[in-house]
Amino acid sequence: MNDFLSRELLNNSYQAIGTSLLILLIGYVLRKSASRSLSHLLFRLFKKFSKGTGHDQFVSLLIRPFQGIILLVSLYLALVPLKFPELMHLDGEEIKTARDIMHRVYGAAIIGVVTWLVLRMVDFIIMVLYERAQETEDKSDDQIILFMKDLIKVLVVIFASFFILSAIFHVNITSLIAGLGIGGLAVALAAQDTLSNLLASFIIFLDKPFKAGDTVNFDDITGTIEKVGFRSTKVRTLEKSLLTVPNKSLTDGPLNNITESPFRRVKFIVGLTYGTTSAQIQTIIDEISAVLKEHEETKDDFTVAFSDFGAYSMDIMVLFFVYSNDWEKMVRVKEEINFKIMHIVEKNGCDFAFPTQTIHVEK
Repeated sequence: MNDFLSRELLNNSYQAIGTSLLILLIGYVLRKSASRSLSHLLFRLFKKFSKGTGHDQFVSLLIRPFQGIILLVSLYLALVPLKFPELMHLDGEEIKTARDIMHRVYGAAIIGVVTWLVLRMVDFIIMVLYERAQETEDKSDDQIILFMKDLIKVLVVIFASFFILSAIFHVNITSLIAGLGIGGLAVALAAQDTLSNLLASFIIFLDKPFKAGDTVNFDDITGTIEKVGFRSTKVRTLEKSLLTVPNKSLTDGPLNNITESPFRRVKFIVGLTYGTTSAQIQTIIDEISAVLKEHEETKDDFTVAFSDFGAYSMDIMVLFFVYSNDWEKMVRVKEEINFKIMHIVEKNGCDFAFPTQTIHVEK
């Protein structure tokens, strides 16, 4: 048995090769159970913060990063017994260079996986804070927490990148930042729109013109705010499509926050034919006013008036407010009133006008 184990393959004994394969196999087999155990152990640090809830979510978030760490550690332990330089015919300086490169790549991989683990913990912390924020009446803190999630994750990635450059590749961070400062003007000009949108996102959180869940209207677009991000805001339109709007567009132009209004304004024109008499118009105006006054969903502040002599119609302006800012309810109330207006016009023997032209032929 000893003779067999002492035999060599590619300058490595069978014993060394077998040990490496065994370490890799053990690491691969135990990665799930070990990562789950580590996640359970780490959850004890967050148990008080989360008040005992979210254990399953915490484990599911951290199990994959822990698996990556276990596999990288197993790979390192498996490579320790093996010999490579003789096989690759490297001299002393080349061996040193190859080992240095391998150590740096391995170190960068370890820091990358640890950063992944930290990002998952940030996801869990933000998830707990978001659930608590939803219990409050003020919904502005909901979108602030989601925004802070993205901000913290970006800062973690930047810090990890600088740490890899400094600790692993021995880059002078001070000189690097100074060099970035020299080229910062060119970068700022190239990313002018991105920077403007980023600044606009901070303006949105400070000024709070709207929050997640509010229905807004801007640039002939009406929709519900779903999420405010670094560069853009997600808006769910009335057609149920998801619209991505640059934050700068929301801060530079006028924006109507419909949710903040207790009423919905409705305005339209009832066009009657030119054969309608003044008495009929007055009767129609009085009856439409009575309908608006008696309707339970319309506000007392309404206007019904003979407004214009149009190109092909005599126009009655109808303006009223619905006791709700809900769009669907406004549409339903408007439909009910429209049907009653049709009945009033028909009852008085009048007709609705449509685009027409009268041609007089001179003899």
